[in-house]
Amino acid sequence: MKKIVLILASPILLATLAFAQNPTAPPPAPADQSAPTQFAAGTIIPAELSKSVDAKKIKVGDPFEAKTTADMLSNGKVIMPRNTRVLGHVTSVKAHTKESPDSTVGLAFDRLVMKDGHEIPLQASVQAIGAPMNAFGTGSSVNGGAPDLSAAPMGGASGGGMGGSRSGGGTPAPSSTASSGMPTSPDPVPPHGPSTGALGASSMGVIGLKDLSLSATPQASVVSSGNKNVHLDGGTQLMLKVQ
Repeated sequence: MKKIVLILASPILLATLAFAQNPTAPPPAPADQSAPTQFAAGTIIPAELSKSVDAKKIKVGDPFEAKTTADMLSNGKVIMPRNTRVLGHVTSVKAHTKESPDSTVGLAFDRLVMKDGHEIPLQASVQAIGAPMNAFGTGSSVNGGAPDLSAAPMGGASGGGMGGSRSGGGTPAPSSTASSGMPTSPDPVPPHGPSTGALGASSMGVIGLKDLSLSATPQASVVSSGNKNVHLDGGTQLMLKVQ
């Protein structure tokens, strides 16, 4: 009788052990439906360098990091918050020397790292580059006059549309959307006070940084100087334009 009970109990015991060793995996967390998978061409992303970039200290392939400086909005919701990491790598370097006084640094942007850790591929050029905000604390002028701080349209994000951006918790302006949901007149980057030295979405080229120029290749954005070493401090402002 005991043998019969053991024989009948064995399949149940084995099944219990197998279930204990191979528990059912918990269902994956639902994806954030508001997060974009990519940004549409023409979207402007304001950012600043997290650390300095110096032509004498870097080499091709070195990583660098920037952080966004404004909340990116879609339909009134923040889909990319301020301080989102923007990662890139150095594509070219030439340091200043006595024999060859010019200097260049090529920068390519690779991806955005969202707060939850997921990454968004990014191909963007530098539309404008400006001195760190703290450089304007003494009221110094930009390129001999007030910087270009006018508002300009933002591009849209795919899959629902980029509404625009806001910085420091400001209230975004409403945007008009076509029936497709993509903005036809997107929210602008809010203008900043003329004494702040902040770049706007319509800013172009180099602002507030002497003896530097900005150009673009299909692979990277290149910061150049004809007579000194290219050095960009941490906090250097960037206006990135998605390609």
